[in-house]
Amino acid sequence: MKKSFAFLLSALLLFSAPALAAKSKATPTPPPLEITAEPQEPPEQIQRVLDIAWQEWETVNGKDQGVKNKYTTWFNNYNWGKNSWCAGFVTWCMLEAGIPQMPQEDLMKNTEEGTAPEPIFHVKGSAPKKMAPGYLYMHRTSHIPQKGFIVLYGEKSNRYIHVGLVYNVELQADGTYRLTCIEGAMKNTVRMFVYDYDPNKENIQKNISLVPKEERTEEESKIFTYGNHKKGTSWYVNCFLMPWIPGDESL
Repeated sequence: MKKSFAFLLSALLLFSAPALAAKSKATPTPPPLEITAEPQEPPEQIQRVLDIAWQEWETVNGKDQGVKNKYTTWFNNYNWGKNSWCAGFVTWCMLEAGIPQMPQEDLMKNTEEGTAPEPIFHVKGSAPKKMAPGYLYMHRTSHIPQKGFIVLYGEKSNRYIHVGLVYNVELQADGTYRLTCIEGAMKNTVRMFVYDYDPNKENIQKNISLVPKEERTEEESKIFTYGNHKKGTSWYVNCFLMPWIPGDESL
C-alpha cells in the first residue's frame, strides 16, 4: 500500500469585497478535505491516543464517572454535569499522549487561517463548540473517516452535539464505512459504538445506520453496543476533525 496519498483541498467559495462587508467579516466555512477513501494506519503519536482511549474504556468498565472526573480536571475542577464531558475525554487522551495543542482562541490569534502549528495537532477544547471551529479554521475537516480522527455528531439543527474518537475504520464493498468509536460521557461513562456510516448519503441526517444483525460478532453490554447512541434521538455524522492528515510527508 502506498505510503503517500494525494489529497485535494477544494477552492473556497468566492465572495466579493462589498458582499463580505455588507454581511460580516466572518471567514466562509472551508470545504472538507478530500482524502483517500482507503483506511490508513495513523502515525505513532495518534495510535498512542487510541491506545490510551482503549485502556480507559477497559479500566472504567461502565462505571459512572460522576460530575467531576479525571477527564475534566485538565480544564478546571468545576461540576461539568453528567454526560457533558465528551470533548473533555478526547482532549484528555490527547494530553496524555503528548499531542501538541492549544485552545481555538489562541490558535486563531496566533496562526494563519488554513495552517496548523504542527503536522499532528489538536484543538484543546472542553466542548464540541470549543473544538470544532478551531479545526474548521485550520481547514482540517473531512467526510472520510480515518483512525484517530474525531467524529463530530449532530442532531437536527444542532451540528455540535457530541464528539468521540474514531478507533477503527473498515471500508466496505458498497463504499460505506464500519466505524468503531470510543466516546466519553455516554451514560456518564466511556463506551464503544460500532455502526455503519455512508459519506455519500444525500440526506446527511440519515448517514448512520445499524450494523445488520447477522454481521454482529460481539455481545452487547453496558460498555459496547451496535445500537443507536441514545434512544429517541437521530444523531448523524456532521464531519470528522483531523488531528493528522493522511499522506502528509512530514509525519
